[in-house]
Amino acid sequence: MTAMVKKSIKTILTATALTATAFVYAEGEATTVEAPSYTSKWLNGDNMLEVGTTIQAVAANSSNNGYTGNPKLENKAWGMQGTWLSFEVVSAADVVVTLSSSTMNAPGMTVYRTDGPFVGTDGKGASDKAGTEGAIHSFSQVAQAGKPGLIWATDDSVMDSLEGNTTVNGIVETLGYVNGSSKDYVNFYEEQILSGAHDLSIDNRFENGVYGSVAQVGGHHATSNYANLTLVNLQPGNYTVYVAGADSDLEGAPIDVKVSSIPLSPADCLLNAQEAESPEMYPRSSAMMDAADFMSGTALTYYYRHYSENNTYLGVSSDNHLYSLSSGDTEVKDLGAIADLMPAECK
Repeated sequence: MTAMVKKSIKTILTATALTATAFVYAEGEATTVEAPSYTSKWLNGDNMLEVGTTIQAVAANSSNNGYTGNPKLENKAWGMQGTWLSFEVVSAADVVVTLSSSTMNAPGMTVYRTDGPFVGTDGKGASDKAGTEGAIHSFSQVAQAGKPGLIWATDDSVMDSLEGNTTVNGIVETLGYVNGSSKDYVNFYEEQILSGAHDLSIDNRFENGVYGSVAQVGGHHATSNYANLTLVNLQPGNYTVYVAGADSDLEGAPIDVKVSSIPLSPADCLLNAQEAESPEMYPRSSAMMDAADFMSGTALTYYYRHYSENNTYLGVSSDNHLYSLSSGDTEVKDLGAIADLMPAECK
């Protein structure tokens, strides 16, 4: 089931300061206090993404090959030349991350789920000459958490990580990436960084799908490059975007970043509410999930979610009713009319 929605863009009052500060008054004197580093790149220091709003970072990065395409780094990401942007999703929504630049750059990005605000390290990372433990100087931009090239950034809670994940508030899962260049690359770790947008998520604990695109705007005389990634039903929590250019043959140009939160379709909102109300029946967030433990899809007249932990299905049908099917059931259970079950926040 789909629904047309209108995006309400948060009004931006000023666009002059990219580094936010706050003023604290003590004993009649004003003292300037730097805002946390994970908000400093965002316009007005706002990294909180509420439903129906957009946050943005103007000229967040201008490197031409900080994302990939640097032959001296064997196409690894050049961490010190890229930009790390941390944001927090307040409520579940479809989230769109958009990069834009002139045609003098090919923007690239990776989106990560993190355990807290995360913006890389302090810039003193090792040069990674051995190639086994990625660090801020160079790392694998498409590696999954806990794998070679991303161990240094992996959260200390990730149980299946290779040895060395000691980061607090680090990366929990790599969700997807966009290579805005027309070129395909293979990095030092023999991982492909293909042109276009790609889903890297290992399960659907944090979203229900990742897709996107790249485009040039301006026809035969194109003037702008765009790259976007949509994360369907993105769950509340912390996320980080790593942004930089992806083509050494280009000169480089400023890359603007926008992150927009679009209200969920009524169907997804209702299914989320049912999961929250009956987590034992519809276990979305099991810590032991693998890629097949949670999935959504369509079949016949149903839009459904499947929970393999207990082999249960939950879905809406074209007759506007909610249905459930458990492993012991001989027929689908009609749970009632969607209109009667729809929470107020989903209407």
